[in-house]
Amino acid sequence: MNEITPIQTKDLQSLQVVETSLVQRLLTPEPGINSEYPLFYHHGDGQAGYDTLRKAYFVQRGARISFNSYFNAFPAHLYDLKDREVTVEIRATGEFYLQFVMARHGRSWEHLYNSKVELGEGESEFVRLPTLPFDGLVYAEIIAVRDTVIHGIDYNIVGKPNKDVTLTAVITTFKRNDAVQTTGKRIQAYFDANPDLLPRFQLLVIDNGGDTDSIPFSKGRVIKNKNLGGAGGFTRGLMEVTDNQLSSHVLFMDDDASFFPESLRRTISVLQFSASENLAVSGAMITESQKWRMWENGATFDRSCRPIDNGRDLRNFHEVVAMSVGQPRHSKNKYAGWWYFCFPVSSVKVWPFPFFVRGDDSYFSLSNDFDIITMPGVASHQEDFFTKQSPLTLYLDMRYHIVHHLTFDDLEIGKRNIRKMAERYFNRFNNSYHYESAQAVNLAIEDVLAGDAFWEQNVDMAEKRKKIAGMTIREKVQDGVSIDITRLTKHSPRRNKGPWMSFWRSVTFNGHILPEKLFYKRAVLYPLDVRAIEHDTFLRPYSVTLDPSTGKGYTCKIDKKLYFENRKQFLALAKRLESEYENLRKRYTGASSTMTAKDAWKRRFGMTA
Repeated sequence: MNEITPIQTKDLQSLQVVETSLVQRLLTPEPGINSEYPLFYHHGDGQAGYDTLRKAYFVQRGARISFNSYFNAFPAHLYDLKDREVTVEIRATGEFYLQFVMARHGRSWEHLYNSKVELGEGESEFVRLPTLPFDGLVYAEIIAVRDTVIHGIDYNIVGKPNKDVTLTAVITTFKRNDAVQTTGKRIQAYFDANPDLLPRFQLLVIDNGGDTDSIPFSKGRVIKNKNLGGAGGFTRGLMEVTDNQLSSHVLFMDDDASFFPESLRRTISVLQFSASENLAVSGAMITESQKWRMWENGATFDRSCRPIDNGRDLRNFHEVVAMSVGQPRHSKNKYAGWWYFCFPVSSVKVWPFPFFVRGDDSYFSLSNDFDIITMPGVASHQEDFFTKQSPLTLYLDMRYHIVHHLTFDDLEIGKRNIRKMAERYFNRFNNSYHYESAQAVNLAIEDVLAGDAFWEQNVDMAEKRKKIAGMTIREKVQDGVSIDITRLTKHSPRRNKGPWMSFWRSVTFNGHILPEKLFYKRAVLYPLDVRAIEHDTFLRPYSVTLDPSTGKGYTCKIDKKLYFENRKQFLALAKRLESEYENLRKRYTGASSTMTAKDAWKRRFGMTA
């Protein structure tokens, strides 16, 4: 990573060799990961863009291209640049005006550099940015005097790093070998082109009883493991790192993570040039369906997961600046998703809770003193969480929501509020004819009430997964769902809302005590990523949840008998949750040091404690 480059400094009377680190390279659009051009560059006054055949940016005479973008702005404000300089190498062919600008949030932008440049084939221009407080995003802009081709823009920091950072990436997989092989090939291709970074990186693939036996990466290794979910897989990787002192940092990544491997350089670099000993990098999450839109730029937890910067349009650079520079760095109860989370091994005091999946990442962040940041361009592209929703995922979510509030003092909300939280989730699904999901909420509460014994007996979740799969019939997503569009009305987010309608829905149990003659003739149609909406299901004979692009979906019909059976069970469980609250708090607070212990995990893996 620390490429030693001879440079001449003005402050010294003689030439010296100064340590120079390449910290960020120019990213290009790539189909399959992200090819939304405004996330890479903006252009104007003529023809400019990215040439997919030449794999280079181009600017025709008189045109302008600007790298004021999510993937290519340099987040100088995140680096400790005290007594250091920032230099930039531009590899291009042509004649052009080059300028560098620092974008700030809510303040004037700083124009750092402006000069005319002429470069031949294979030549580079080196720019030393002025020494001043860097409190924004730096980007390059080029205006072509004659046709210009841009091959690369490299940001470097001159000066010795604060830390010697090495990184072990851990991927957990279960029967998704194709995804693992694709990720391995992508990483190998990146390091073939960036060999300077290779000594600082290695990869562990934890195969949870699946079919992955090898990884096409020169510094990759597969470890066979019991299927204890993501919690068990990532913990096994962390254990391998700590037991063998493999690296200073660990990166948890999804097996099907669609990300630019350049994120690895940016992650290592910001860790090296950080004044914070416990700095951790959380990769953002962008959905596969809308690759221009931020889904989660880090998150906080309080009664629910609250994604930061959800919905921001990454095509708009002002939004990127507000998100990257304008947000407070420290937020209460902040956590990082394990699709991309890099942290220092030395800061791990509490190991993961055996949730199997879901909640393990937030529990891990909340338990340890990580200084979590996000970086522009460091992101994973994932399927929308709402499209994955099912009774099983709801069961998993409800468990960890309750456990978090029972465990952490900062999340202590009292017995009435913890009941209200559970009731809100239960009512949403039971009121909207998703009775199987409501049953899953009840099962989650019941299992949390069982305490330590439940978690140890169900660490592999095999029986619970089988049970929930067996009870998921109506809400099971089917292929080729047939619908009669004349008997459906599209979902409206405003229908049946307001004080009067809310009261009417409440006293009638969302219509479950009303005669069918008062119901609408048409059912309601929801998209797959918007489902189980109480107010819009009110007085509908049934609801259809459908992805029109694939034809996948399911139908939920009103069932008054099942509704009241679910409700009766919930009320009994909620009463227990309140009455046993203080005892549960003590048990789960204690479990944070016993069930999460490294030795406990070794026993689960069948290793010698």
